Amino acid sequence: MNTTLPRRVLGKTGLSVSVMGLGTCFMAQLGQDGVAACVRHGMERGVNYFDTAADYGKGGDEILLGQALKAIRNEVILATKVGYTPDPRDHRSADGIMRQFEDSLTRLQTDHVDIIQVHEADFLKWWTDRPMTAEEGLDHMGALIRDNEAYDFADAPVVTFLRRAKESGKARFVGLTAKDARRTARILEAIDVDTVMTAHQFNPILRNAQKFLFPITQQKGIGVVGGAVLMKGWLAVEQNTWRTQRPSWMDEPFHHAYFRFVEISRENGIPMAELTIRWVLEEERQASLVFGFGSREVIDQNLDAALKGPLPPDLKQAVDAIGLIHPLLYQGRHSL
Repeated sequence: MNTTLPRRVLGKTGLSVSVMGLGTCFMAQLGQDGVAACVRHGMERGVNYFDTAADYGKGGDEILLGQALKAIRNEVILATKVGYTPDPRDHRSADGIMRQFEDSLTRLQTDHVDIIQVHEADFLKWWTDRPMTAEEGLDHMGALIRDNEAYDFADAPVVTFLRRAKESGKARFVGLTAKDARRTARILEAIDVDTVMTAHQFNPILRNAQKFLFPITQQKGIGVVGGAVLMKGWLAVEQNTWRTQRPSWMDEPFHHAYFRFVEISRENGIPMAELTIRWVLEEERQASLVFGFGSREVIDQNLDAALKGPLPPDLKQAVDAIGLIHPLLYQGRHSL
């Protein structure tokens, strides 16, 4: 087995990123010493990409990560995100977004990040002056951009912010994160960014990014990072109760594809998480996968899976065959 974690170039940024990165949304329980130990361990194993957000732990995760990276800041590639401000008007204010970003830099104890990203850029609140409540500004299930509406994406305040962040040197590169691949592609067609992170849109079950997103990122040289590849753990641990007690959001096509994946894992004696990671890493248009961690053991399990390399061709083909272009029904999104 290869013992060196491979790296790939993140699109037009030219950054060489580890194919597995560490995200911070599950680490707070470790405390500062535990986070620092896991960060060091990840780096010893070849991880150089770290992703966080102002919203994770309401800024607490940035504080933990910033302290852990303080002495080694120049050895890593650091990304964070803006969004989910308690004042919903900030989503439509370049100055308001910049204030949030500068607060992130303070928490991270750095004068710049390598990538600043718009958190959930497919949400409507970034692209319209329609009044929003405080609850809507913080809502992770907020309204998405609409197919029957036109938006002046290029002149939106958040795009002005991204340009200022880059011009000021506070961010080397700028990007978006989002969950809806088709809507994200619409935004990418209208504005110029360096990177995009997509969650829940490319894995053994859902292939929306492959259909809608990767063609435009490849055309424009936009680097792609994958998030939440294990689908909140569904693709790491079999949800056996779903066989007979299907969740209300789970339709028949998803149910069939999910348990076919479970069967492939069992038939081949490969844990679901490993099968997922190895299959996803064969898509080279995606430079890195970011996964959360709550222990050193989780880091090792995921990195060990990545280091096992490509799947045998027949096994890859079996997983290829079950994929769906499918809405994120569990999030209440009923159209592609």
